[in-house]
Amino acid sequence: MKMQFCSKSWLQLLAALLLLGFGCLLEAGIATTKHNLSSTSGNTRRATTEQRMCLMCHAPHSTNPAGPLWNHQLSGATYTPYSSTTLNAAPGQPTGASKLCLACHDGTIAVGALLNMPGAIQGYSFGSPYYGGIIPGLENTITGAANLGVDLRDDHPISFVFDAALAGYSLEFNDPAGLTNKVRLDGNGEVQCTSCHDPHTDAFPKFLRMGFTDAGGYGSPICRECHNKAGWEVGNKHRDSLAEWDGLGDNPWHIDGQNVAGDQIAGGSNSTPRANGCENCHQPHNNPNFNERLLKSDGESRLCITCHNGSVSDGADPTFDIESSLNKLYPHPALDTAYDGLHRPKRGGVTDSYKVREDSNNLAGATRHVECQDCHNPHAVQPGVSPNPEDSATDNTTHLASNVLKRVWGVAPSWPGAWSDVLRSAYSEVDEVLYQYQLCLKCHSDYAFDTLTNGTTNIPSSYAYPGLGTYTLTDQGKEFNPNNPSYHPVTEFAGKNDFKMTVGGTLYDYSSSLLKGFTATSTMTCADCHSDPDTLTGTGPKGPHGSDNWPILIAPYDETTGQSGTWNTDLCFRCHDKNVYTYALGTTTQWTRTGYSNGSRNLHAFHNARRNAPCMTCHSALPHGMRRRALLIYGRRPSTDAGADPEPYNAQTRRAATGTDNWGIPSARDVDSVASGNWFRSYCHSTGVGVGCGM
Repeated sequence: MKMQFCSKSWLQLLAALLLLGFGCLLEAGIATTKHNLSSTSGNTRRATTEQRMCLMCHAPHSTNPAGPLWNHQLSGATYTPYSSTTLNAAPGQPTGASKLCLACHDGTIAVGALLNMPGAIQGYSFGSPYYGGIIPGLENTITGAANLGVDLRDDHPISFVFDAALAGYSLEFNDPAGLTNKVRLDGNGEVQCTSCHDPHTDAFPKFLRMGFTDAGGYGSPICRECHNKAGWEVGNKHRDSLAEWDGLGDNPWHIDGQNVAGDQIAGGSNSTPRANGCENCHQPHNNPNFNERLLKSDGESRLCITCHNGSVSDGADPTFDIESSLNKLYPHPALDTAYDGLHRPKRGGVTDSYKVREDSNNLAGATRHVECQDCHNPHAVQPGVSPNPEDSATDNTTHLASNVLKRVWGVAPSWPGAWSDVLRSAYSEVDEVLYQYQLCLKCHSDYAFDTLTNGTTNIPSSYAYPGLGTYTLTDQGKEFNPNNPSYHPVTEFAGKNDFKMTVGGTLYDYSSSLLKGFTATSTMTCADCHSDPDTLTGTGPKGPHGSDNWPILIAPYDETTGQSGTWNTDLCFRCHDKNVYTYALGTTTQWTRTGYSNGSRNLHAFHNARRNAPCMTCHSALPHGMRRRALLIYGRRPSTDAGADPEPYNAQTRRAATGTDNWGIPSARDVDSVASGNWFRSYCHSTGVGVGCGM
C-alpha cells in the first residue's frame, strides 16, 4: 500500500513537472502561439520573468472546479448573448470552455490574473505556499480584435445544445452526428468556443481547427461543417467568384484583425470571394453594429454594395455595379438609410419551420422597405438574368424567374374573377419563385397591405409623380389577374389578344406588329419594362434597381408617348411596331391601310396623324391590366365626365390637350361588344347611351 501511495505521489509530481516545468510537453504546439504568455516567448504580450507557459491557464492543485485544472480567475460579468429572428437555439450565459475563454477575452480581467500561483520554479520546489495574484508583465486586459467584450450579440452564438432536433428544425444545419471531429461539441453536446478553436495550437490561423480554405481554394470549410445553406455548393456566384478588388479604397472583404483571407493589395491571391467564403459577408466576431446574422456593414443593402459598386471585377460583368442603378433618379430605394434594420427575416411555423423569409407584417406601413435581400438569396444566386427582348430575333422571351432569383420566396395568388380584388387571404407563400411576378407581388399587391385586416388607411394614397397630377398606388395582383379581359402576360398565361381580326368576312393577322421576337402567345417578365436602360447597351444590370425614367422603366413612358418625337425612344415601341401604331411613315397610305381598322383606316395611325394623339388617349396609363379588352379606358377627363374610369388608369386629366379635350372613348358608350376592326366614327364622336365605367 505504501509503495502504491508513493508511486501515485511520484506520478502526480511527474505530471506536475510535465505540466509546469517542462514547457507543457503534452501540448507542445502552444509554445509558438500567442497563447504562450511566458517571458520566453517572442510575443508582445508576455510575462516579465515567469517562464511557465501552462501556468497562465492551468495548475495541478487548488484550481477552479469549472474546468480542466483551471487556474485563471473567472469573470463575474453578465453577458448579453447573441440573438436573431432566424435563431432557433437559445444561448444563455456562457458555460463550459466558453466561460474559461472569456476569462481573458471579455476584457474585464487582467491576462495574468491567476487563482493560485505555485511556488518558485527554482529547484522545482513545490513546497512554497500557494497564493493568488497577477503575473508581472500581464497586468493589463486584452484589447483589440481579441477583446470580445461582454455584449456577445456581435459574436457567433455559444453555449447552446446542437442536436438532431435543432438541425431538423431549420434544415440549414448538417446532422451533428456527422461532424468529423474537426468541429467538436463539448460533453453536454453544446457549441463552445473550443468547437471551432483549439487554444493549444495555431496550426491553422486564428487557432481554428481547420484551414481557412479547402483543397479547392474555397473559403470557410469550418462553417460548412455545421451550416448547410441550400444552393451554396453548386453554381453559386458568391461561392465561385474569382472577382478581384480594384485596389482603390478599402479592401471590400478584409477587416483588420478579423478576416484571415483578403490580402491588403489588389490582386492578392486571397483577395477573392472564393477564398473568403462566408467571410465575404459574415464576421463571426466583433461584428460591426451588432448586426443580426453577423453581417458586415449595415447588414443589409449596403453590405451588398460593398462589392456591387464597381470596385470589384469578374471579367467584363457589368452587373457588379448595382450602386450606379440605385443612385439613379427613380430607384428602388434600397440605399435609403431609413430602411436600415427593417428587413426582418424569420422562420415559419410548426409545419414549415425551416422556411426563412421576411416577416410579411414588415412589408407595409411604417416598416415598408426594400433591401437587396428582399429579392435575392445570396446563398443561392447563380449567374444569369432573363434574356432581354433585344437578344434575339426569335421568341426568347420568358416569364420564368432568372438565376439571380434562385431560392427566393414569393407568393402565388388564387386568381378570382375578372377585375376583382385579390385579397391577402387569396395568396399562398412559395419557397422558391418559379415566375418573376411571384416575387414582385409580395410587395406590390394586397399581400403586403392586407386591406381586409388593416383597412385602406394602410395603403399609401399616392406616390410622387414627375409629371402632372399624382400616381395612386394600385393593386397589381388585381391588374395582372389572367381572368381580366386584357393584361401584359407576366403570369403563367399568355395574353388575351390573338392579334387577329375579321373585317367584312376577311381574317387579318397583324401579329407582325409585335417586335423583338414576341408572338401572340409570348410571356414576359416585369423586368422587361422595369429595368435600368443601361442594360440595353450592356453597361448596366437588368432588373428594377433604378432608372432615370419613372417608374424604373427601361424607356420613357408618359402622357406624350405615341406623339411625334417619341416613336424611336418610348417604351411602347420597343415591342409594338411604330409603323403600325403611329404616323411614323408620314404617308396617308399608312393610315388608310385595309385590315387594321374598319377595313379602310388604321385608326391608330389616323388619330396620331390628325391629332398627334398619344397612347393614353384610349389606353390605360397603367398598362398592367384592365377590366376591358386591349387595355381600353372609357371616359374623357375624369374631372368632367362622371362616368369616366378613374386615375391613374385614365390619364386624360394629365394629358396636355391639343386643340380639344374631346379625345378618347366617351363613358356613355359601350363598345366592348364591337370587334376589332369594326369601329366607326360615331362610336366616339356622338352621344349615346352606354354603360357606366365605375372601377
